[in-house]
Amino acid sequence: MRKIAMIFFVFVLASFIACGTPEPQSEEALTLEPTGTPHYTITAVDTIGVELGDSNYVFGQTDAALFGTTGEILILDGSKKQISVFSPDGEFLRTIGRQGSGPGEFLRPMAMALLGNGQIAVSDPWGGKITLFDSSYAYHGEITGFFPAPPLSIEGADGQVIIGLMKKFDIENDLIGYSLARLDGVAEPSYVYAEEMMAMEPTMIGPGYTETTVAFASDVQGRVFTSIMSTDNYLINGYFPDGELFLEIQLPYTAIAKTRQEIDEEIEDFNTFLENRATSGGGGRMQGMGVQISADELIYEPEPDHYAISELMIDSEERIWARRGSEETPYFDVFDIDGNLLFTASVEEGDPDSRDWTVVVGENNLLGFSADPLGYPKVVILQLD
Repeated sequence: MRKIAMIFFVFVLASFIACGTPEPQSEEALTLEPTGTPHYTITAVDTIGVELGDSNYVFGQTDAALFGTTGEILILDGSKKQISVFSPDGEFLRTIGRQGSGPGEFLRPMAMALLGNGQIAVSDPWGGKITLFDSSYAYHGEITGFFPAPPLSIEGADGQVIIGLMKKFDIENDLIGYSLARLDGVAEPSYVYAEEMMAMEPTMIGPGYTETTVAFASDVQGRVFTSIMSTDNYLINGYFPDGELFLEIQLPYTAIAKTRQEIDEEIEDFNTFLENRATSGGGGRMQGMGVQISADELIYEPEPDHYAISELMIDSEERIWARRGSEETPYFDVFDIDGNLLFTASVEEGDPDSRDWTVVVGENNLLGFSADPLGYPKVVILQLD
């Protein structure tokens, strides 16, 4: 499901420039951890969000969620153009922001991060800015000047620093790619941790164009952890703020093929995205690199194998959480800062949306949410048992 949201974002950026019962997993998926490594279950303890009822608990879309400095839960709703703040127990407290183009307002916010200095940063690609709120949630300022647009995904680092993943376009050479960079309060990167460009074929839609190609996380000391998404290599790199490599975690890994059903579901999701776009007023044509393309001409080729690592997190105890891309529900290998495997953890089965959850780790609990759920939008509060 997240893939389709990414497809949409790529074409939005391109247009902006032009204008200015899955089958059981293979046994190989379960052989990463050494014998005797503890395994824990991540269980749901509460849910924030309802399908109908109190409007404070009805979300249009859950694009991001995080824990605040005192344990409160912040949920970014890109559809309602606001952040909803809840107590650690899930009680509604207030909202932050609203729709608009003025200070503290959003056009289409897509990402949110807690910075090392306690500020909240919200990336608004359509608004062309990152908006900052202080620890009391008052408007603090904004960062502008991005080209072609602000980061798709952001993480907080030391002080007011943001680690951002940005799409890059080279119109002259018909190239598309990404840049993962350190932003010290301005749009111009002070350091780039990962970058890749590739040839753009207007009618070709596939993993290189539609998915985030690097998983990353950062901590309040400014350290950045990356995993270039690979189908045959399990590798995590850790960098100091200046880009010096200080950590490398590599585990034996063999490529794990997706089932035919999984591939068919990806194609179905893509076709549904095109149908929804056409019926919602988006029309039957899409624009890529300034070229109008009929939806019938698009070629979608899903990646045939699972990624070894699909998500990275780092918690307050300096533990690195690496999510296995081949597992049906969220499954993590958890390492210490020296790269030693401490334990594994997986979300218990039950919620049909859990396979598409983005998971956020906090000091005491975790959060799970899907930007494109099968049911109604919600955020699930989780705990490690």
